[in-house]
Amino acid sequence: MNRLAWMQHAYGLEAGERVLQKTPSSFDVSVWEFFWPLITGATLVVARPEGHKDPDYLAALIRRHSITTVHFVPSMLEAFLAATDITACHSLRRVICSGEALPTALAERLAAVSAAELHNLYGPTEAAVDVTSHLFDPAGGDSDGISVPIGRPVWNTGVHVLDAALRPVPPGVTGELYLSGVQLARGYLGRAGLTSERFTAAPFGPPGSRMYRTGDLARWRRDGVVEFLGRADDQVKLRGFRIELGEITAVLSRHPGVRQAAVVVREDRPGDRRLVAYVVAETHPDGTEGEDSAAGLDELRDHAARSLPAHMMPGQFVRLAELPLSPSGKLDRRRLPRPVRADTTPVRGPRDSREKTLCELFAETLGVETVGIDDGFFDLGGHSLLATRLIAGIRRAFGVDLGIQALFEAPTVAGLAGRLGGDGTPTGARADDSLASPLPLRPRGPLAHAAPLFCVHPAAGISWVYAGLLRHLGPERPLYGLQARGLTPPELPASGLDGMVKDYLAQLRSVQPEGPYHLLGWSFGGLVAHALATRLRAEGEEVALLAVMDAYPHLATVPPGTDSGAGAEPGGAASPPSWAAGGPPPASCPLTLAALLESLGLPVPDGTLTFARFEETVRETDGPLARFDGPALAALAEVFSANVRLRHEFVPERFDGDLLFFAATEGRTGPRPRPEDWQPYLAGRLDVHELPCAHGDMTRPDALARMADVLVDRLTPPAI
Repeated sequence: MNRLAWMQHAYGLEAGERVLQKTPSSFDVSVWEFFWPLITGATLVVARPEGHKDPDYLAALIRRHSITTVHFVPSMLEAFLAATDITACHSLRRVICSGEALPTALAERLAAVSAAELHNLYGPTEAAVDVTSHLFDPAGGDSDGISVPIGRPVWNTGVHVLDAALRPVPPGVTGELYLSGVQLARGYLGRAGLTSERFTAAPFGPPGSRMYRTGDLARWRRDGVVEFLGRADDQVKLRGFRIELGEITAVLSRHPGVRQAAVVVREDRPGDRRLVAYVVAETHPDGTEGEDSAAGLDELRDHAARSLPAHMMPGQFVRLAELPLSPSGKLDRRRLPRPVRADTTPVRGPRDSREKTLCELFAETLGVETVGIDDGFFDLGGHSLLATRLIAGIRRAFGVDLGIQALFEAPTVAGLAGRLGGDGTPTGARADDSLASPLPLRPRGPLAHAAPLFCVHPAAGISWVYAGLLRHLGPERPLYGLQARGLTPPELPASGLDGMVKDYLAQLRSVQPEGPYHLLGWSFGGLVAHALATRLRAEGEEVALLAVMDAYPHLATVPPGTDSGAGAEPGGAASPPSWAAGGPPPASCPLTLAALLESLGLPVPDGTLTFARFEETVRETDGPLARFDGPALAALAEVFSANVRLRHEFVPERFDGDLLFFAATEGRTGPRPRPEDWQPYLAGRLDVHELPCAHGDMTRPDALARMADVLVDRLTPPAI
C-alpha cells in the first residue's frame, strides 16, 4: 500500500486514464499494473497472454484503447521502438521502465519521438518491487552517463550506499546498495539461512532496524540522485528475468564432456545483452579429448535446453582450451574472448539482391561479420527480441511484414527469401505453404536423418503450434505437422474420420515409406493420432511412439453441458453444439467463432460476435493468421466446425501398443475426464505425465519444454 500510495501521489493517475496490464501475473510488476488503476478509478486494459512479447500487437492495443500508461523492461522498449511507430501512440502520457538498467541512448531515442514522460524505477521483489524513481531529463544531466539514474527513494524507504564495513560512502564513490523501510519483506519463506544473509541489522536507525543487501553497486550524485552501476555478484537481470549465472554453469558442468564452464552476460553491441557460455572439454589421462566433447557444441546445447528455461539458455557457446584466470586464481571475465564464428562448414553467399539484403540484415541484427544463406538465425545466437528487430528491418527494407512466425518456420536467409516473391512481396499472403500438409517444421535432410515425429493438428486444423518443440528436440530429429484439408478454398474439410485417416496415412508414407513411426497429437489431434496408430498396426507397420496431449477417447466421461464449449477442446467435456448438427454456417455462428478464438488462444470480444468482429480480432493480434483474408478465415471456421463434429463421432479401436499421455491438471471445471479412460483401447501400457497447466496452454514454451524432456527419451535413436 505504501508503494501504491506513493505512486499515485507522484504520478497523479486520473479517472479518465487507461493503464495497460501486460506483465504476466507471476512477475512483480503486474501487482501495480493490476491495482493502481483500480484504486484510482482509472481503466485497466488487459493484454492477451504472451502479448507483452509482440511490439506490433502492443502498439495496436495502445492506439485502439488510448492507453496513457505502459510499462516496459528496457530491452523490450528497445524492441518496441525498433519494430513500431510510437509517434502514432498519441495517447501515451507516461512510460515506466524497470527490471534492467535503462541505457541513456535508449531513453534519448524515446524522448526524440514521443512526448510521454519516461520514469525509471528500481527495486527488488524483496522490497515490494520499486523503491526509487527518476524522471528522465536529458537537459538536466541525465545524458552524461551510460544508463539513466535510478533516482530518489519512495515514501518511508531508506536507500544506503555502503562500503564493505557498512559505512556510508560519499557522493561519487561506488558502494553496495542497501535498502530499509516499511517495504522490506520479512524474509524468504522456509530459508532462514538466506534470510539472515540478505536481511541484516542496520547500523543506524532505531533498535531492531533491518536492511536488505541488494548485491547491486551504486553511487550518489551530488544532487541526491542514485546511479546504478551493475551487480556485485553473479546474479544478473536480462530481459527482465533475474538469473543466477551459477545455476547455468552448474547445468553445463554436469555434462560428461565438460571439464570447466563459465557463463557471462556480454554486450558487444550497445543494447544487445546476451548470455554467452564458455566451456573447456574434458580430457582423458593421455591428454586427448573425450568423444563426447569432440562431437562439438550441438550436444551441449541440447543438454542445456533440456534443463534450463528459455530465458536462461545461452545464446552462444564458445569452446576454449582453458578458462583465463587472474593472478589470484579466479576467473578473469575480462579476458574471455568475444564469440566468433567457429563453424567450418563452407558458407554459401547470396545469389541475388534479396538474399544480399537479408544477409546484411541478419549480420547487423546478430552482430556478426558474415552470414551465409544457409545460416540459421537462432543458431547464430538470435532470440525473441532480436527476432522482432530483424522482422522490423525486413519491413523497412522490403515494405512488407512477414510476421515473426515466418522466421520460426524459415530461420535461414534462403528460407526467408523464398517467402518473398520476385517483386519483394510475401508469397501466398492468403493461403501459402504454411497451410500445406504435411508441413515440414524441420524437414528430413543430411543433418535431420532420424525417424520423423509427426504432429497432428488440433480442431483448428493448423500444426504451427508444434514449432515450439524444435529447440528441444535434437537437430537430427525431423518434425512434420499434419494439417487439415479445407484450409485453402475451394478445398473442402474432411467429411469423415475414416477418410481423414486414409489421407494422413498417405501423407506419412510420402515422407517415411515404412516404420517405425512416431505420432503426437494435441486434443482433437490426439484422437486422430490414436486412429492413425491403430490403422498402421493393422497394416503391419511398427509404431514406436504414440503420444497424446490431453485428449480423451469418448464423451461419456463428462455429462453434457458441464463445460463452456467445444472450442476449448477439453477432451470430451462438451456435448455437440447446435451448429455441428445442421445449424447456421460456421462463419456466421457466434458460438463457433468464439470457440475458435478460444482454441487459437485469442481474446473473445464482449457482445455478439459477428464475422466482421472476429476478423478484426484476428487482425489486431498481428500474428501469423493476421495475413489471412476473409475467405481464408471463413475456411478456418469451416474446418474447425467439421473437426468438432468428427470429434463427437469418434469411436476408438484398440491400439496394439503403449500410450504416452500428457495430462493438463489446471483450468478444468466440473468432473474431470481421466487418462485411464484410454485403457480399454490399449493392449499395452498407459504412461501418464501430468503438466501444471491448462488444456489451452499445452503448446506454450514451458509446457512443451516439459514434454520434450520425456519425448527425447522415447523417440527412436537415429541410426549410426
